[in-house]
Amino acid sequence: MRMFRAIAPLLIVSSTAFPQVDFSGSYENVLTVQYVEDFSILDLNNLVLSVDGNLGGSSFLHADAEASLPFGSVQANLLDFVPDSLADMIPDSLRYLYDYKLEPSFRISNAYMSISWKRLVARLGKQPMAWGTGYIWNPTEIIAPKLAYDPSYRRDGENALKLAASWGSGGGAEVIGVLRGVTGRPDSAMVIGRLKENIFGFDLAAIGAWFWDTTTTPDTTRRRLLLGGQFAGEIGNIGLWTEGGYNLYEEDPLSYAEFVVGLDHTFTFRTHVMAEYLYYGRGFDSADDYTFTGWLERASGLRKAMGQHLVCLGADQTIISFHNVGISAIFNPVDGSGIVIPRLSLNLADNLDLSAFGLISFGDEDSEFGAAPVKGGILRLTGYF
Repeated sequence: MRMFRAIAPLLIVSSTAFPQVDFSGSYENVLTVQYVEDFSILDLNNLVLSVDGNLGGSSFLHADAEASLPFGSVQANLLDFVPDSLADMIPDSLRYLYDYKLEPSFRISNAYMSISWKRLVARLGKQPMAWGTGYIWNPTEIIAPKLAYDPSYRRDGENALKLAASWGSGGGAEVIGVLRGVTGRPDSAMVIGRLKENIFGFDLAAIGAWFWDTTTTPDTTRRRLLLGGQFAGEIGNIGLWTEGGYNLYEEDPLSYAEFVVGLDHTFTFRTHVMAEYLYYGRGFDSADDYTFTGWLERASGLRKAMGQHLVCLGADQTIISFHNVGISAIFNPVDGSGIVIPRLSLNLADNLDLSAFGLISFGDEDSEFGAAPVKGGILRLTGYF
């Protein structure tokens, strides 16, 4: 009911003010069953309602309202994802400080307007943001990371103003301003500039970003400058991509480099294989150097990895149209741990999809993927209307 009251004005205004309005949506049930320290089962229900309005020409507006209702194992503790040798150092009386609970939520995941004039485009509002070439990891994207087991899964938009100009065949420039924070004054902001060009069939881009943030460390403001670049192309039916940058902090010890290199190929019998390597300069070059703070940052999503190096290998086979089976693995060569992710995607009907993912980790008890060994899977059923 709360969701209906929130979006009802939007629906009424849209239908009366814009004669060309489309409504669509999806319902998604995500069942997660896994064993991490203990057996858990989580059932997550997601409902998305979308509005698209034609403003004339190539201009439009788009909005997504999303409600999430979790049931089952909605509580977790960050210490469950830390090696026991470190977690045991925390007294039982203080363990509650690391509790986390998944609550029912309603949010506007996207709400933006796009205005086009010839080769110029302006977008204002909470909008999808993605500019990296990496498949799983994107060193130049200072936004919410992708899901490692399903990199193409949707991400919430960012509140931003984006100005883009295009020229030639694939060339262009973008300037993006992002503002975060919904209570009091903004808690973080960023400005991104990107210059791109297509040269002999290869996509090249240079990127610079300035980031101001107060959310990472309590009572501390961090300022970061990112300078990087991107490349994507194909040589002899082999897709190649690379993306990287250097992060300069005012606090010099925090500055680090990060880049990915990847390749893929699709055989004539419709088998697709890929490999991607991540160098994460903020990671540790030895498992003996892993810290308690680093573990907490990884568990809370503030750190991409514990080790400096990660490798992803994957393969998938198209059975028939819209039916796919595959497997991928992410490996940390610093400590010898990893996770294997088998997956299955089926189109059950015109507007009904099923996706299944397995999660099987391996490694020593003090390693990145072995500290909280995962054995389980995710079943996702999505209907569109």
